[in-house]
Amino acid sequence: HMLQKRDPELTPRPTGFFCVIAEPRSYANILYLLLGLPLGVLYFTWIVTGVSLAIGLTPLMLLGIPLTIVLWYVNRAFMRIERGLAVGLLGEQIDAVQPVPVWPGGLWRHFKACIADGYGWRGMLYLLLRFPVGVFTFTLAVTLVSTSLGLAFAPTWMWTSDNIEMFGRDVDPFPWSFVCVPIGVILTFASLHLMNALAVACGRWTRWSLA
Repeated sequence: HMLQKRDPELTPRPTGFFCVIAEPRSYANILYLLLGLPLGVLYFTWIVTGVSLAIGLTPLMLLGIPLTIVLWYVNRAFMRIERGLAVGLLGEQIDAVQPVPVWPGGLWRHFKACIADGYGWRGMLYLLLRFPVGVFTFTLAVTLVSTSLGLAFAPTWMWTSDNIEMFGRDVDPFPWSFVCVPIGVILTFASLHLMNALAVACGRWTRWSLA
């Protein structure tokens, strides 16, 4: 499959620094970055558990063989979920996920087809890496959003703060909270641009992994 670029109709329009806040794609990108953690945990737990059971149960009446086949089909379902998110939220164009290969000749031949499926192994690696990548994207998105909004709206929550000691004197932090507002506003726009760039990188990685 040839790698495809983003659909021009879905790609964010060229905008200025401050116009990014009015671009709906920015919020779809944030949602994608936040979903990385729960989905990454799900994929990682399933694959590690499935592979461990498949290897452990193979000597026991060859139960690991059908379990491996099930693992391959579930992985394909997860890959379709990832493709749907990349297409729907990030605007990527990605070919349909390839089906699990089947060789005629019974369960053993089906198992061998799965083991020889390079596309399936690449997809499994992608799903495993979604866990550490998801931890990073989730942490970064939460940190950027909470920090920038916290600074931008500092007066709304600092007016009840107790005085702080500074240079040997008690200082009311509320008047100083207004200094944080412009910093928070600029950081909000910068954070949106940064998260958009990260989402684009994730989309390209997904497109390459599932192509």
